[in-house]
Amino acid sequence: YVVDDASTDETPERVQAKALEYPGQVFHLRREQGGEGKAHTINHGLRTIRSDDWYEAVMIIDADVILTPPSLRRMTRYFGDPDVGAVTAYIKEGSRPGNYMNRFVAFEYITAQAAARRAQNVLGAQACLAGGAQLIRRESLEAIGGVIDTSTLAEDTVTTFNIQLDGKRVVFDGHALVWAEEPRDVGGLWKQRVRWSRGNVQVTFRFKHIWLRRDKGPLGGLSFAFIWFTIFLMPALMVG
Repeated sequence: YVVDDASTDETPERVQAKALEYPGQVFHLRREQGGEGKAHTINHGLRTIRSDDWYEAVMIIDADVILTPPSLRRMTRYFGDPDVGAVTAYIKEGSRPGNYMNRFVAFEYITAQAAARRAQNVLGAQACLAGGAQLIRRESLEAIGGVIDTSTLAEDTVTTFNIQLDGKRVVFDGHALVWAEEPRDVGGLWKQRVRWSRGNVQVTFRFKHIWLRRDKGPLGGLSFAFIWFTIFLMPALMVG
């Protein structure tokens, strides 16, 4: 299912051609009024998928990511455990040809994902499903309302928190590799990180009732609070 957010390029023609080439396997979902944000675009697709009532899980990806062949198989295996509600993959910087900024982001992702998310696996609390690779079990999606939050700039983080607060685990698989295009200059990186930071501020206040509350499970633990508020304060610490 390719959700076309009122694009003005050749997206409709290309997707429709693939739909003809692979009938019953590729679907073009057009939004005539776009520009409302990623969450609204995803929800447009989810409404169509949920109306068919056949799905067992939903894999949400971005337009600029490429899944490596074994990644989906590696992610779906976790659903053999009924306590797992969602799985996220290891996003790696894959812009070609790369430049100085891409190399910086590639190094950052090794620490931010390969290291940090493995640590969060040990804690039993994940901070965020990677926006470009999030596999969500049907029961968990329905339990949080069947749609993605549209009130913040961090819809993937809100989804992650809500699934865990519903009592299910979120897991990171460091061997499920997904390549993504990242900003190629300082301006693009600044715009991306400002959006992420604003989203983190919104999430921090939205879930203020869980911080340092043991009755909220691993999300309410001291260790997770240390991780989260390190991320939350990072922009201020970097400026300082």
